[in-house]
Amino acid sequence: MPIYEYQCAGCSNQFSLLQSIHTKPGETPCPQCGTTRVERLISRFAAKTYGSGDADPSGGTSCGHGGGCGH
Repeated sequence: MPIYEYQCAGCSNQFSLLQSIHTKPGETPCPQCGTTRVERLISRFAAKTYGSGDADPSGGTSCGHGGGCGH
């Protein structure tokens, strides 16, 4: 599920929620004041990439033991 950022029209509180992509407008209450008059904000997309020097996603390393990486 994606994380969405909102700003409340009632109290100006900004907050983030982990929500289903199927959540409709008017179904998200502000955690501070309870109103459902919230506006979804434009957020930056973040992704993790793995380069040759980084650990791979499975938890291993990018080089084998006895290779040129010093292990």
